Order: sequence, then C-alpha cells, then structure tokens
Amino acid sequence: FNVSASLSPHLFQMPQEQYTHHRSTMPSSEGPQVYKVGIYGWRKRCLYFFVLLLMILILVNLAMTIWILKVMNFTI
Repeated sequence: FNVSASLSPHLFQMPQEQYTHHRSTMPSSEGPQVYKVGIYGWRKRCLYFFVLLLMILILVNLAMTIWILKVMNFTI
C-alpha cells in the first residue's frame, strides 16, 4: 500500500500556491485592479498627530534640561 501515490498533489501545496492557482483560473471580467499604496484618512491624521506630539515632547524635554542645567549652575 503506497500512501503518497493515493494522495492528491493539491494536499501538499502551500496555501498561497492554492490561492494563486484558484485565482488564476477565475475569469477576469474587469481590467487590472489599481491598489492605493500609502496611508490615507484617519490613519494619516493620527500619524501626523503622533509625530507632532513627539516633536513637542522632545522640545519640552530639551528646554527643561537646559533650564535644570542653568538653575543648578552646572558648567561645561
């Protein structure tokens, strides 16, 4: 009894291979799809907000460090 001869080759394909195989057999009624690349909408606004917040925190941190150095009379 040979087990490998009785199994279908589809069982040994990776899921991605099965997906591309089944996808290629589907009829294409529309032209090539165009996918937008990038960040759009609320995600972009949140990213800009976090970058702005990080810049503000960096500036406040530097200002407080310089202030503490002056108040404590540290010298180079």
